[in-house]
Order: sequence, then structure tokens, then C-alpha cells
Amino acid sequence: MQKKKMLAAMLSASVLACMMSAMPLPSSAQTMLDTGFEEDYSGFGPRASETVDRVSTKAHSGQYSLYCSGRTNEWNGPVLSLGRGDWVAGQTYSFSVAVYQESGSAVDMKLSLQYDDASGTTDWLQIATGSVPSGEWTILSNDAYKLPEGGSGMQLYVETASDLCDFYIDDVFSGSEGSTPGPVTPPAPTFRMGDVNHDDKIDATDRSLMLDFILAKDEGANLNTDTADINKDGKVNSVDFSMLRQFFIYPELTSTTTTTTTTTTTTTTTKGSTQRVPGKFTNVADVSWITQSKVVALSFDDGPFGGNNNPGRIQNALTKAGFHATFFYWGQHIQGNESEIKQAEERGFEVANHTWSHPDSWGKMDRNSVRSQYNQCKQALDRIVGEDRVYLLRNPYLQVSANITGELSEVPMPNSGIDSEDWNGNSTSGIVQRIQQAAQQGRLDGQVVLMHENYDSTASAVEQLCQWLPQNGYAVVTVSEMFKFHNKELKGGKVYNSCWD
Repeated sequence: MQKKKMLAAMLSASVLACMMSAMPLPSSAQTMLDTGFEEDYSGFGPRASETVDRVSTKAHSGQYSLYCSGRTNEWNGPVLSLGRGDWVAGQTYSFSVAVYQESGSAVDMKLSLQYDDASGTTDWLQIATGSVPSGEWTILSNDAYKLPEGGSGMQLYVETASDLCDFYIDDVFSGSEGSTPGPVTPPAPTFRMGDVNHDDKIDATDRSLMLDFILAKDEGANLNTDTADINKDGKVNSVDFSMLRQFFIYPELTSTTTTTTTTTTTTTTTKGSTQRVPGKFTNVADVSWITQSKVVALSFDDGPFGGNNNPGRIQNALTKAGFHATFFYWGQHIQGNESEIKQAEERGFEVANHTWSHPDSWGKMDRNSVRSQYNQCKQALDRIVGEDRVYLLRNPYLQVSANITGELSEVPMPNSGIDSEDWNGNSTSGIVQRIQQAAQQGRLDGQVVLMHENYDSTASAVEQLCQWLPQNGYAVVTVSEMFKFHNKELKGGKVYNSCWD
């Protein structure tokens, strides 16, 4: 395998090296470890119950790296036993590793050593530490690290100081003092995130290309997902469009990404790194795109509606503004209208459950009937999104009973903090005024707003609100995003009118 390249990156300003007292230079430098995981795991594995996968979704060089996820402790990370090689206790070696994380903020990371001392006591030392910016490969290195005298059972591993974020490692090198990584090859071209057509600038063309792609006007657009998937969740959707809009206002927020190709690509269906837990509601919402200080969750009942154009108007208005919403789907309306739900999922909206038949007697049903109503709709939604989920539930007619909350104890139930009363004939101006008045009175932030997707008045109101709300410091978000943004938990079996309940 061709040796991987590290030297130039090690000299970059982002490197934080830990220098120890040097030992005499051996007569000949020896490479102990030089891997970019192009062929295998090179002996690395998890330290505990976390997952370490060899992936091609991210790499410092070449095509592969190791991805560590499901971490429950800061010391969880990829580990390699040094007992399998020729490392000698008391001798001095160079160590380096490329690390990458995309938590949204800088994370302190460590290249560490676990060992047993002469008495058999386990101890831990840091070989190299550094602050790793979000979205940038960073090298942790130490050119002269002396392994502890009398140490045994030595293990090399990567960890974080306190954060539990997922992260990648690549290009791990170790050699006797004086050795260096293999020859450096010319770096691949780099482009800023948001430069979706790779022309070295972020302008209206990028905005237009992304919007057309999201709205399916031009699925063959010259759009590159390495820089269009700004939040790196494997999808190009309205979240990325919202972040792109911010780059016009705050260009300093942009970072660069390395690419090996500039060919046209299409969006993928890869899920985010946060894993849903079967049988339990898991809030996997990403709120890194939200720049406003206040949020409101517009939610829409009774769809999908097929030939009715109002759902399309609502989705388009939200997408053009870079916003999201939650849609509670009526199970019996789904067959033949699956495309509306697929589009909602692809655009980053939240797909949710409104029971199978929307029964008038919902609040009086026994537990078996309650479960059947929820599960029938759930199964229809699962087939569309391709995943087994616990969905949020909007109770028909907002009816609640002990049978409902007791039987669906795993299901959070957002009801209504503000009722648009579109179902009661409220006009466009009436709906808009109701939302604006709540904002002006300081009671809109964190609220669940009840709407329906089939009314002309509602579609027109959403089109107006998507202009007025951001001008007044609000982002329109999903219910799950709203709770995540305000650091509030969505608990199963509980009814919510706002995230403050």
C-alpha cells in the first residue's frame, strides 16, 4: 500500500504538538505504523460499546477512514494494541493522527496511551492534544514521545476531553524517533461549503442551483453534494439551503472541503449519524442551521391531499425560506399520495402520525383500539420513509384520555399552543394576525401552532409568515427541532402545547 501523506498537514497552524524531552536518535529510523485504512482496520477497534466503522464517506487522504459513533463516555474511541508491534517501553517514538468532527463547534481531542505500570496498575497518558474545529481535518502529533519505563499492555487510542460527539480518524503514523510519514502528494482541490458548482465563489448561481434541485425543478443540475450538503447529513435539503443563505450575510462562516471529483452528483438517502432507538422516540433533529434567536413550530394536520395544490404551496414557501415544519398525516389518506410524504421527508420536514381513520370518538376508545389506530398509520409511514420509527402523534380533535397516554407511553403528543382556526373558516389575514399578535406579545417562541394543509387561507398565510417571521427574529422549525433548540425533552405519553410544558 502506498504510504499516506501527513508531513505538510503536520506543519499547519492547526496542529498542536506535545513535545517531550528527546532521546538519542537511533542509528536507523523505523516506521512502526503507517495506515490510512485503505485496505482494512489495521488492528483498530472500539474500547467499549461504541461503534468503530471503516467508511468511505470521509477521508483525510485516500478514500477511507475510521468513524467512531455511539459514544457514551469521553474515553470511547478507536484503540490499537501496541503489543502487536515492536514498540519498546522507555524508547522514544513519533506519533500522529488526523481527526475530524462536525459537532458544530470546536472539540478538544486527545491521542492517548493506556498502559500498566511495573506494579500492574493501569494508568493513562496524553501523547498529543488539540482543539479540533468542526468540519476540518486536524493533526494531533508528537514528534518525540517516550513510552513509560516498565510499561506493559500499551494501547494507543483517540478520545475527547469532554464532548461525546462522533468523529473520524485517518492517517495514523508512528515511528522511531526521527522517522516521518511517507511522501506528500499534491492536495486535492478544495472548495468552500456552499460553492455548489465549484467555481470558487459563493453567489446567486449557487443559491439558484440548490433551490431548483430541492424543488425538483432540475435534478440534473451541476450541483456537487460535497459542498451542497453543508450540514453533512447525507442529504441536500432545506437545511442546507438555509445555511447557504447565511453565507451571503456572514461569509466568514464558510469552511473548505477537499474533493477528488467535480462531476455532477445527486442527493443520497443516508441517514444522519444519530441513530433512532427501535420502540422509543428519539429526537434526531439537527438545529445547527438555526441562526434566529426564537423559534415556532408550524404544524399541519389531515394530509396528504393529493391533487390539492395547497400542500405544495406550503412546502415550497417553507423551503424557499429555508424553514421546516411538522406534518401530521391521516393514514387513510396516504394511499396514492405517497409522493407528498416522500417530498416532505426529503426536504427535511418532520413526518408525523395523525391516526389511521381520525376517529370522532378518539378520546373514548379502549387501549387496543388506540394502539391499532396509531400502528396502522405508523406502518404506512414506515414503508414510505424506509425506517421503523416512533412518530409524534397529533390527537384527533385534540382529544386526550388515560387510555391514549397510557397505551402510547412511548409517543410524545404535541397538541396546540396556538390554534390558527383555519378549520373554523379563519381568513388568511386572520391567521397571520393571530401569529403576529402572539409574537408581539412575547408568547410565540416555543409554541406549537395548529394548522391544516388543505385550506387556501392557510397556504396564503404561510407564504406571508415565511417573510414576516424571519424579519422579526423567528425561525419556523419542526416540533422536534423546537424542543432540541430549547434543550427540552420530548417525553412519551405526554401532551405538549409548547416546549415549555
